[in-house]
Amino acid sequence: MNIRRHLFAALACAPAIVAVDAGAELPPWWNQSSNGASASSSSDDSKSQAPAAAPAQPNDTPNDSSQARPQPSPSVGPLLEQYSIKPHPVETMDDRARASAAGSSASSYATSSSSPATNSGTVALPAPSVAIANDGVAGDRYGIQPGDLLSISVWREPDLTREVRVSPDGRITYPLVGELDVEGITTDALREQLEKALTRFVTAAVVDVSIKEVMGNRVYVLGKVNRPGMYPFTKSLDVVQALSLAGGTAKFAAIDDIKIIRRVEGQQQAFKFHYSDVERGRDLEQNIVLKSGDVIVVP
Repeated sequence: MNIRRHLFAALACAPAIVAVDAGAELPPWWNQSSNGASASSSSDDSKSQAPAAAPAQPNDTPNDSSQARPQPSPSVGPLLEQYSIKPHPVETMDDRARASAAGSSASSYATSSSSPATNSGTVALPAPSVAIANDGVAGDRYGIQPGDLLSISVWREPDLTREVRVSPDGRITYPLVGELDVEGITTDALREQLEKALTRFVTAAVVDVSIKEVMGNRVYVLGKVNRPGMYPFTKSLDVVQALSLAGGTAKFAAIDDIKIIRRVEGQQQAFKFHYSDVERGRDLEQNIVLKSGDVIVVP
């Protein structure tokens, strides 16, 4: 009985299964479910069949959005005070010399323009001072003395280049010229004498004279001084300066009885010197300028 019941139930369901397989009309919900299932199955098949995607490479180029993004400005503290720096040129010694020369020329021009003019319209200028006398004897300049070593040369004449020593009597001997008395004269005066004497032998002779060793100007300090002896000098020297070179007077020296002995044209002269008066600033004219060969005696 139970077998028959199951058989009839199976036969009743058979036409419905055949209709489904034959593609009879299906309800809407049937298509949606079948489409979703097929889509899911096809997607699963494509995923299984598609090769594995390559790993993502790092992007070296920055994103455009990051480039367009404004960068934050650095924090700046409050501005307390503002200074403006202006270039200032450095003044050199040459610039200062040019400025002083320009100022002196401007002042001289103003002085000349303000000075009275003569009848001819020219400005009267003072005559320049002459340091050498007409006879060639030195004034403030150094005069050649016995014992000095002179260097004499003639341009383009090497055979006439000589170094000569002034003799004790103040003379020198030079080729083609002979003996010359040079004591007390300047090197410029000696140069003129040589050029004049060499005109007979050398055309347009150009002579140069210089003092190589100064050994002629010397004074002697004797008596009660700390360092007595001979002292050469190259410029003007007075009595007080000579005593300072000798180390000053000794302890028991008679400072108010000092004498300066000088030989002039073969005759000796004596000059008194009172140190106490000069020390106090009185009778300063007795502090005379010494000459070569003077002797200071301190008793």
